[in-house]
Amino acid sequence: MPRLALRPLSLVAILFLMAAIVGAQAPVPTTEDQEIARTVIELLERGHMARPVIDDEISEKWCDNFIKDLDPQKYYFLKADVEEFKKSSKDLDDQVREGNINFARTVFERYLQRQDERYKTVTELLQKPMDFTVDEFLADDPDKIDYAVDKAEADERWRKKLKYEQLQLRIDGSIEPAEVVQKLTVRYRDRNRLFHQFDSSELLEVYLSSLTRTFDPHSSYLSAKNLEDMLNQQLHLSLEGIGASLRSEDGYAVVAEVVPGMAADKDGRLQPDDKIVAIRKDEGGEIDLVEKKLSDVVRYIRGPRGTTVHLIVQPAGTKERKEYSIVREKVELTEQHAKGKVLDSEVDGKAIKLGVINLPAFYGDTMAILRGDPNAVSATADCRKLLGEFKQAGVDAVIVDLRDNGGGLLEEAKTLSGLFIDTGPVVQIKEVVGVKHLDDDDDGTAWDGPLAVLINKSSASASEIFAGVIRDYGRGLIIGDSSTFGKGTVQSIVNIGEHARRRDRTKNRGALKLTIQQFFRANGDSTQINGVAPHIHIPSIRDYMDVGEGKMDNALKFEKVAPLAHDNYNRTPDDLVAALEARSAERRKADPKFQKLDERIKLYVERKAKHSIPLDEAKFKAVFVPDDEEKADDEKEKKDKKAKKKYIEREVWMSDFYNDEVLRIVGDYLTLGSKVLAAAPVRAAAVNE
Repeated sequence: MPRLALRPLSLVAILFLMAAIVGAQAPVPTTEDQEIARTVIELLERGHMARPVIDDEISEKWCDNFIKDLDPQKYYFLKADVEEFKKSSKDLDDQVREGNINFARTVFERYLQRQDERYKTVTELLQKPMDFTVDEFLADDPDKIDYAVDKAEADERWRKKLKYEQLQLRIDGSIEPAEVVQKLTVRYRDRNRLFHQFDSSELLEVYLSSLTRTFDPHSSYLSAKNLEDMLNQQLHLSLEGIGASLRSEDGYAVVAEVVPGMAADKDGRLQPDDKIVAIRKDEGGEIDLVEKKLSDVVRYIRGPRGTTVHLIVQPAGTKERKEYSIVREKVELTEQHAKGKVLDSEVDGKAIKLGVINLPAFYGDTMAILRGDPNAVSATADCRKLLGEFKQAGVDAVIVDLRDNGGGLLEEAKTLSGLFIDTGPVVQIKEVVGVKHLDDDDDGTAWDGPLAVLINKSSASASEIFAGVIRDYGRGLIIGDSSTFGKGTVQSIVNIGEHARRRDRTKNRGALKLTIQQFFRANGDSTQINGVAPHIHIPSIRDYMDVGEGKMDNALKFEKVAPLAHDNYNRTPDDLVAALEARSAERRKADPKFQKLDERIKLYVERKAKHSIPLDEAKFKAVFVPDDEEKADDEKEKKDKKAKKKYIEREVWMSDFYNDEVLRIVGDYLTLGSKVLAAAPVRAAAVNE
């Protein structure tokens, strides 16, 4: 299995990625669930780099995590519920060693009960008019409040929550005022149905991951279904099906997107907002998909390439049923591949060309690469091709955009670094037995000219390894937020079936994503917590958000190891960086848009410190309704987020005031640093920092 440098979905996100039929009780753990739980305990204690012992202290933390994962904002459980659960908190370690995971079912069953009670409250409150002139506030920090003492207190919290959500929709402008209540009604009906759909494997995933995160934020148990999705979609960037993504809406599987050029798009009949209500089986009869879990609907539709799926579809805006027979294909998620663009810019009246690589993830098909498959999916191979195209176009500098790149395969981080350095250590890795290092042993480079790397607070893991190499080797200029995310750990995917007492390599029992190593840069610094700092910092609201490894519970601490000898290309000497920073600061100070950004940052910091949201409509609008410039920025952000979906074409480079300043900095880098850059590719002697 591959070693990963990924940031996982939060458990709350996992909860909200399912969907459909209302039941009455929590799922009953199976014998297989019990064996999986025992195996996870054994693997944790034997394989986690911290060599943990799961005892009463860990058991109490596990209990707290599980409760928090189900009810992070403290809207569902009552104080008495939590006190009751905690009476068993020291027993969980002993229970799980015996395969006893009934605590998960007990807590989740109470959660479903509270879900139903709160849903009833929500439907009643939504039928009553809200007074938006009352001067009251909603607390937005769950750490500063306790669980509600009784139903009356819980109902009051929900009244304020619904009032806040109505205010959001009222000022959003995307829906009519008369539709606000209907939209919230559907939203909470879907959420209630979602949790009643949980099966035992999904509950086990949340329960065991609540345990693994007592040791670090990135260890987790992946159910069989999520393991398959992660390996195929996040790393291999492919799956087999018809080429459409779905969303759950009021019990229906609704087409959200149709992948350009794939099976459904070629067929031409299936359209966004169509409802897929059933599948006709080859042998006759139908599989009803209404109020089925969305993940199950997807699996019914997905299948081996070359086979046919017979969809029963209710076209958007109609009540009729139509059958569409579509032959499945391999769906390549090409929009998540590296993409490049040549930009024409200007510095001091001189035309320059800049080659931009937008890299959303460090992806690759490890097994295909090892087999020597020339068509193997690889971030490094894609970037090498783009660099070749840039050379032919005669670009003056290359920009590698790693903003929002959450990581991926460690091997790809190593080989991609090798495209820009000759040879040498890329990353040091600390494990139980000591520290080793991974080196780029491939002589030569794919690009030895001027280089800039863009980062932000969401650049994590493999992105930080790459940025760290470029910085430590003095190979290029790092530009962006105050630092990267700060995830400096390595996870290994450990197949449960290969380690269970009743081994069955053919059966997918999920996997344990286990933290086994920690990253260190060539200079000896860990990327953990501190991340990688830029040479040139462009201020951002993200600098003040509670984002990053250091904000996560149980994150491993920053450490240092001995530095390694490595080349120094000397492309970023201190005096050059200082001059570039001074020029950028001077421009930003005179730029009205950066001045406006400074005001937004100040306002954000003030709002954040208050930990409360006004529910008087006038005060709410005064705080949260953006001006025209903010609206434009918000629309751009929405467009960016939409483009991060697997099927939507994303732009390589978007022109705005922030990116325009990046281009000016790179232009200055080319002119002010011309003597330094002209010395390339000659390198200084090996150094040991």
